[in-house]
Amino acid sequence: MQGALLPGWIGATVALLLLIAFAYIQFRHISLALVAAFAPLPGYAFAAALHMTAQPLAYLCGFAAAVILGSAIEANACEGNPVAASKQATGTLYPILIWPLALALFVAAVLPLTGLDLRAFVPPLAVLLCSASAMIAVPLAARAVSYNEEAIARANRMRETRERWLDLLTFTVQPRWGWSVGGITLIFAVLGFFGGENSDARWPSVSAIAFPLMAAAFAVISYVATRNIRRTVALLLASSVLACVAFWLRGPLSELSLAVALASLPALLIMGQIGVFMRAGDAVTVATLRSFEMLAVSIVFFCAAATLALCAFGAFADAVLISCGGITGLIVVPALTTVIYGLFPPRVSLDAYRIR
Repeated sequence: MQGALLPGWIGATVALLLLIAFAYIQFRHISLALVAAFAPLPGYAFAAALHMTAQPLAYLCGFAAAVILGSAIEANACEGNPVAASKQATGTLYPILIWPLALALFVAAVLPLTGLDLRAFVPPLAVLLCSASAMIAVPLAARAVSYNEEAIARANRMRETRERWLDLLTFTVQPRWGWSVGGITLIFAVLGFFGGENSDARWPSVSAIAFPLMAAAFAVISYVATRNIRRTVALLLASSVLACVAFWLRGPLSELSLAVALASLPALLIMGQIGVFMRAGDAVTVATLRSFEMLAVSIVFFCAAATLALCAFGAFADAVLISCGGITGLIVVPALTTVIYGLFPPRVSLDAYRIR
């Protein structure tokens, strides 16, 4: 990272302390917070042992998986056995988590694949190692975390308090607000594109081969994650806005492409979970609200922690993109989905209205 705010190990220490602090604020359980913050560390250390310069963005990919899994494990552990909670959380979230992390891995690998530079394979390998480390370590370590009555009561109180705050996001499922958010998003896309043009940046700032590959990766992985063309279109529109913002910020290409993929993680998580609920029979509005209840808190804390941690490294462009990614996942994508479903409602057969 260029222009680090804090030198070397000091910046890394401050960033790690920030991750621990935000994980503790989220879980209110110091053991689980330490598990989430240190879960990507084995993969990060292994990458360093292989003489790789593992980047903070790779660590944050693992941290994102860790806080999502930790939140689900805590919620299930408050209702029963932590071992059973760990198995249930991993079985539910692995199919959703795998696609955002696969997107980050592929985007990080595009540049070395097109340039045939083996040294450039360090970022994708670091992403793979950190993500795999977090997804393996959190479920295993969480089985040893104990929950007494006080911890369970505290977790339940915090969940109830946060659910009241989550009511602020319900406006995204209302069509009139969906159109308003869509218009504001279009304004930011135009500002990003022409802001980059006026600063003499090259669009799309990548080679003629890499950009189509990245766009194809976004499209294919978005469809596989959502399994629905309407939600895929909403994701692609939102990702295009993030790309325009990245163009405006003009960050280092090798890092900014991965930052865009990491910033798309909240949107992919939300849309993947909406798809799970809709395939179970929920309407899009109900599925969106249930997805907020399940994932929104983790997304807010992850984006806040990642933004401050990247600022400690001096990666301000990446920090802004991660913040924009949180807003995109919690507001823009659900609002665009509401608009698209209003314009192109799914067909309903007469059998759906038959009384059984």
